[in-house]
Amino acid sequence: MTARADQRWYTARRGADVGTVAHLCRATLRAQRDRVDVLQVDVCSDEPWPDEVAWAVRELDARRHARRRRWAVWRGAEPSVSLTLDPRDDHDVELVLAVAPFTVGGDGLSFGSGALVWSVSDTGTSLAFELLPAELTVVRASLREGGRDPDDLVALDVRTPRQRRRDLRRERRDAV
Repeated sequence: MTARADQRWYTARRGADVGTVAHLCRATLRAQRDRVDVLQVDVCSDEPWPDEVAWAVRELDARRHARRRRWAVWRGAEPSVSLTLDPRDDHDVELVLAVAPFTVGGDGLSFGSGALVWSVSDTGTSLAFELLPAELTVVRASLREGGRDPDDLVALDVRTPRQRRRDLRRERRDAV
């Protein structure tokens, strides 16, 4: 799938290997970091956490438990597994970068664009990134430098099924 001129949302190519997906999760957040205002991450995975991210999971879990204790005192109930982190804090970003490919949910919110701009979920199987042209260039370069195929970052089709059917009919009509 090729990007339209106005296309800004991207994802991993269907069938991209696990290493490429992990690289994309991390490279996109690094490229977007200056415009992300809030990071949220779930300290939860559908699969066992890899050994190389155990340090981050332990620290995030400790933060989550500290908040749980405060929450229980204030509200008498437990909060979710989600944590909100500061993208201006290098250590917070390193924590998110470590667990991003393996979490059931992580989001980057930008108040400038007023919405979600970075989303990883379902333990690396569902990705969506709103990339500006300069960010897209940085991410593709990062893929190349990491020995990955830049074409594994593809435009995300944000059309509704009805819009897709309409566009397909137009393409068929124009082909005649």
